[in-house]
Amino acid sequence: MVFCKLLTVLVLIHNIGGLFGAEVRVSIVGGEDAPKGRWPWMVHLNITDASKKKNWRCGGTILNEQWVLTAAHCWDEYPPPSEHRSMVWVGSHSLQRKSEKYMNIGSCILGPGYYRHSSYYVNDIALVKLRKKIKFKENVQAVNLPTTEDTFGPSSECWIIGWGHVENGVPLQDPETLQQLKISIIPSKVCKVQYPELTSNMLCAGDMAGGKDACEGDYGGPLVCRTARGFVQVGIMSYGSRKGCALPGRPGVYTQVSKYLSFINENIHHAEEASTEV
Repeated sequence: MVFCKLLTVLVLIHNIGGLFGAEVRVSIVGGEDAPKGRWPWMVHLNITDASKKKNWRCGGTILNEQWVLTAAHCWDEYPPPSEHRSMVWVGSHSLQRKSEKYMNIGSCILGPGYYRHSSYYVNDIALVKLRKKIKFKENVQAVNLPTTEDTFGPSSECWIIGWGHVENGVPLQDPETLQQLKISIIPSKVCKVQYPELTSNMLCAGDMAGGKDACEGDYGGPLVCRTARGFVQVGIMSYGSRKGCALPGRPGVYTQVSKYLSFINENIHHAEEASTEV
C-alpha cells in the first residue's frame, strides 16, 4: 500500500536513472558517542516493506507532536515501504536498548518537485505524520528550525547525528549508540566543483581532507548549527560520493531546510488540503 503523498505527480516522471541508481548514504564516519539526551529531537526511522523482506533505516527529527522531518528518498524505494510495518523510534540513544516510544506511521508527504537522479536527489525532503501524538519530556523535544535570515558558513559550529555506518561497509557496533560529529559547512563554489548538480536549495558539509562524513544509514538525519537561540536544523542528510563515505574532496550534500519553511509549515497544519495522494 502506498502511503506517501506527493505535492506533484511529476515526481514519477523525474525519477531519472532508474529506481535503484541513486546513492544510499546512512551513518557517521569519524564520530563519537553522543551524550544521552543531548539531541532530544533525534529519531530513528525503522522502515520495512509489506513483505518484510527488505528493511532499511533513516534518521529524522521531531517537528511537533505529530510530525517528523526526514529525506524524501527514504520513502522512494522498491518494494515500497509499508506504514503498518515501519516505525519511528522516539527518545532513542542506543538502538539495542529500549527507546522512549515506538510510534506508528500514518502517512508521509514528499517535497515539492522531488526526484531521484542516477547519482543524486533534488528537493530531498519529506514530512512523516505519526498516528498518535508524541508526549514531550526532557529527552523528547521538537527541533528548532532556522529563519530565512539565518546565515551559516565554515566558521559556524555545526554537527551531524546518526546511527549509520562508521566506515564504508562497517555498521555501527552494538549497542548502536547514537553518534555525533562536529563538521564544517563547505562554501558552495568549492562544493560545486565536485557536485555540478548542486542547487541553491542544497549545501555541503564535511572535511575536504576526508575522514569526517555521514555514511550509509544516516540519510534523513540532521545537520544542526549553533545560533544565539540554540541549535537549529540547517540541513537534512541527502547524498555524497558514489565511491564511498568520507573521501577526500567529496563532502556530504544536504537539503537546505530554510528553503522549505513554507512547505513545512503549510503541510504540518494543512496536510490534507495541500497535497494529493498518489
